[in-house]
Amino acid sequence: MRTEKLVFALEIDDGWPPISAEGVWCEKVDDHYKLLNTPFFIPDLARGDIFKAIPDLINQNIFEFDVIEESGNSVIWVMNNNDIDIQPFTETLQKLGCVFEGFPRYSLLSVDVPSTVDIATLEELLDLFEELGLDFAYPVWRFSE
Repeated sequence: MRTEKLVFALEIDDGWPPISAEGVWCEKVDDHYKLLNTPFFIPDLARGDIFKAIPDLINQNIFEFDVIEESGNSVIWVMNNNDIDIQPFTETLQKLGCVFEGFPRYSLLSVDVPSTVDIATLEELLDLFEELGLDFAYPVWRFSE
């Protein structure tokens, strides 16, 4: 398996995201890439997705990509602006089979939600912690309503 870090240029709108580029680990699959981790700021791309992208000739950043094959995974971005104890939240995520990464500097979690997750239990967890003050965004949601 040949892995490489790709850097995606980010569009900043009203100061967000707080960075102008995000690096993610990918596996080279023929002429495409398979995303190996869950991004914090790249919308429309989930762990396991296979996508095509051409790095910019000048700075090697990715400005555009096309998903060729969806993994079935979804992504939830979690913001903890109210300094809530999220240990019970993250422990339950792990029990459900979710994988997450933290970006403590910005009080963020990026959660990979596999297609096999018990969606009803996940939604109950999200509702509970939203009431406690966590904020959520769903840049990739592949569960039908």
